[in-house]
Amino acid sequence: MPHHVMRPWVVGAEGKLMNAHIFVDNSNIFQGARRAAQTSEPTVDRAQVRVYYKNFFELIERGYSPVTRVLAGSVPPGNDDLWHYSREAGYSTDLLRRVDTVDGGSKEQGVDEILHLKIAHALLDHEPPQVLVIATGDSAVSEFGTSFTDGIARALRRKWNVRLWSWREQIGSAFLRQMEHAAGAMTVSYLNDFYEEITFVNHGRVVEKLRY
Repeated sequence: MPHHVMRPWVVGAEGKLMNAHIFVDNSNIFQGARRAAQTSEPTVDRAQVRVYYKNFFELIERGYSPVTRVLAGSVPPGNDDLWHYSREAGYSTDLLRRVDTVDGGSKEQGVDEILHLKIAHALLDHEPPQVLVIATGDSAVSEFGTSFTDGIARALRRKWNVRLWSWREQIGSAFLRQMEHAAGAMTVSYLNDFYEEITFVNHGRVVEKLRY
């Protein structure tokens, strides 16, 4: 196997942890946890399911030396405690206000595009070996023509390794096709395998200790 094609959990050639650039699509991960609850604990009100970000961050950073940490989301609803904790954990929190829709609701706008842009910046600013870690299941093309799959394709072309974290219920099939053609340089990991360690139920089940 060529030197640049190493699995993301393997240390670099000098025995050091590989540098990682971590990008979290907060809404996708949060909504995915609620969808996963329908299978993992179907009797629970999924509206009460929460992500325990301390363990979540520890999980997706495990085995790496983080250089970039970005979490993007939208406001409202109020998640002040999450944003504060994320900043304390070293994450740049990019928050955009939701926009009104014609039917009287609201939707996110621009959140994914911020992540796509910052992924591109990381790829331009850092030479391999590096690891791109993305937490999302969204493989769709945005209304402005950008996507996480494009970022992954660029990373692979630049001889980076890629680690994608997603809920099984959320993952886009395009990611799986990319992994099939990545010659071992891309890994897909499922958050469902750590469901009870990275989620809790508000006024109910508590989070379990993260396994090592």
